[in-house]
Amino acid sequence: MLAGGALAAALFGASVAFAQEAPAPATEASQTSVDQIDFTDNQTVLRRNVTMRSDVAQRFGPASGENEQAQGPRRVELEFAAGDGDLDVSFAQRASLGGENGDINRAGRGSEVRIGRGLVSEDSTNAPRGSSTYVFVASDDEALTWQPGQRSEFGGQGPSLQLQDRVEVGDMSVGVTYERSGVQASLAYVEREESTTIGRETFNQNESFTGLTVTMRR
Repeated sequence: MLAGGALAAALFGASVAFAQEAPAPATEASQTSVDQIDFTDNQTVLRRNVTMRSDVAQRFGPASGENEQAQGPRRVELEFAAGDGDLDVSFAQRASLGGENGDINRAGRGSEVRIGRGLVSEDSTNAPRGSSTYVFVASDDEALTWQPGQRSEFGGQGPSLQLQDRVEVGDMSVGVTYERSGVQASLAYVEREESTTIGRETFNQNESFTGLTVTMRR
C-alpha cells in the first residue's frame, strides 16, 4: 500500500512539473501581429483635375456652310474629372460665346457626363492628355435667331418693334468616344428635336439616328 501511494505521488509530481514547463499561449504576440496589419492600399491614389478648352467641336451639330463656320460662335468647355487610374468620371459644361453677327444671333449650351479611362491628365500641367476611351451621355441646345432691322445703318439699335425668325435644335445623345492626339471618333445614338418659329407660326420636327463622327482639333 505504501508502494502504491508513493507511485501516485510520483505521478502527480511529474504532471505538475510538466504543467509548469509548458509555454504560455502567445496571446500577446498574436494581438500585436493583428494590430500591425495595414489594410491601406498605397497604390490607389485619387487624381483630380479641372481643364478648360476653347477648341471644342459639336459632335452631331446641324450642318452649316463654310461662311457660318468661319463667323460662328466660339465654343468653350469646362471639365472636372476625377479617378484612380482604372476608372475615371468627368462632368463637362460648355457654352457658345460671341455668336452675334449683324441681324443673326447664335447661342448654345450643353452638358456631358463621361465614364471611362484616360480622362484625368498627368500630374504635370504641361503634359498633354494621352489617349482616352469613354462612354458619354450628352445634352446640347443651340438657337439661331434672325431679327431683320436689329442694327441700324450706323451700328445702333434698330426699331423697338421687330419681327424675328428663330430655329432651336436640341440633342440628346448616348455613345462611346475614343480620343488620341487631338483626333476624336464618336459613335452615338442621337434624338433631335427641332423647332422653327417664323413670325407667329411654329413648326416642330423630331428625328432619331445613329451617327459616326471623326473630328480633329487644330
